Amino acid sequence: MFKTKANRTNFFYSFFAAIVILGALFKMTHWHLGPIGGNLMLGIGLGAEVLVFLSMAFFPEQAEESYAWENVYPELLDENAVAKPRKAVSFSNDELNVSLSDKLDKMLEEANLDVSLFERLKSGLDKFSGSVEKINETVDVSAATQKYNDQLVLASSHLESMNALYALQLEHGRTQSEYSKKYVEDMQKSAQHSENFNNELQGLTSNLNNLNRVYGGMLSAMKA
Repeated sequence: MFKTKANRTNFFYSFFAAIVILGALFKMTHWHLGPIGGNLMLGIGLGAEVLVFLSMAFFPEQAEESYAWENVYPELLDENAVAKPRKAVSFSNDELNVSLSDKLDKMLEEANLDVSLFERLKSGLDKFSGSVEKINETVDVSAATQKYNDQLVLASSHLESMNALYALQLEHGRTQSEYSKKYVEDMQKSAQHSENFNNELQGLTSNLNNLNRVYGGMLSAMKA
């Protein structure tokens, strides 16, 4: 349960501190848990705290992990010691270049890396680059084809709209023609009715004239 001594001490310290706080609460509120009251709980908690503090005073905690750095740096054992300067190893530029070149050649030889391998790698990269260019060309052609198809779809949509508008104009023209024809027919009928009315009016006038002459003759006969 307790991995270190510090964890164990912290547990008991916190546990009995909680008992002290609970005892103070019982005493202030006058609570009782059977025979256990606030005074008893305060006494138990405070006594345990005293024991914990005494144990910490007589048995102080030590660091769980410590490193003997003095074994690595003996200068730490002497407070007045000064670190000794260490001589750096130096190489000339030629020796360094030769050493690096030899190591690089050896690494290439161990890895079976030769000139032919690099040539094959270069050839493969060139082929890959050519394939990528062809793919780009194909993508461009595909994009152009898609754009052409989109334009065809747009043109077809416009053509359908024009056809619908033309059909609407034809229907409107046909309706207007029917209205005009009906208007002409109505005008012709109206002219025919006017002519009949005039003929009837002339007949009525003639009949009135005849009737006037008859009445005039009758009046003349009565006066004679």
